[in-house]
Amino acid sequence: MNKKLLFLGLGLGLFLTGCETDTVSEDITTETSSVVKESKNSATKIHEPVFLQGIHEPVFLKNGFEDCDIFPIYDGPKDLNVGKGEAMDFSEHTHLENLRVAGELNICGEIETEKNTVIRRNGEMTTVGLAIIGSEEEPKDLIINYGGHFNINGVLIVTGDLILNTGATLQFLNDDLENNWLWVMGDIRTADYSFVYGMYNTYEGEEDHDHDGHEH
Repeated sequence: MNKKLLFLGLGLGLFLTGCETDTVSEDITTETSSVVKESKNSATKIHEPVFLQGIHEPVFLKNGFEDCDIFPIYDGPKDLNVGKGEAMDFSEHTHLENLRVAGELNICGEIETEKNTVIRRNGEMTTVGLAIIGSEEEPKDLIINYGGHFNINGVLIVTGDLILNTGATLQFLNDDLENNWLWVMGDIRTADYSFVYGMYNTYEGEEDHDHDGHEH
């Protein structure tokens, strides 16, 4: 699983914008076995493939969250911090600059973060639909720290690195290979006792690959 996934001519023309560089060093060094980031530049273009259209359908979203219709639309600041013990639910399109989750965050629809995205110690984030980390102009990493969980029904696009620190978990919650996709434009960096579970597709050049039940 610890390999580089390339996007050749892929991407999303939707939602993606440039942004300034920020740091998350206080989160990356939380664990003694944490993975060190490497800076990189990417000029890869992104276009929306046909298979992504399915995750925009209301039936797909309802299969993930029965209460999707009553989730509010996020209208807060561009920096969202979900504190320990807090639980938040949002629907439709959530557009943020920075996201840090130490409590529980559920997203039904689409979420885009332009800068830093960190699942902190014991934080849990669940997305049903589409999640985009960074942009083609400014690739950004998704960092999951010790005891943190990122749960997915749908598509996760990381324009930088996917960093799973010690004790971190990334999990696809259903067996819907038609709509479960993991795209990482940088590297997948795993520490000891980090886990990737579930059934999903990855995109590597011109080939799609299925994955089932990975652990690291």
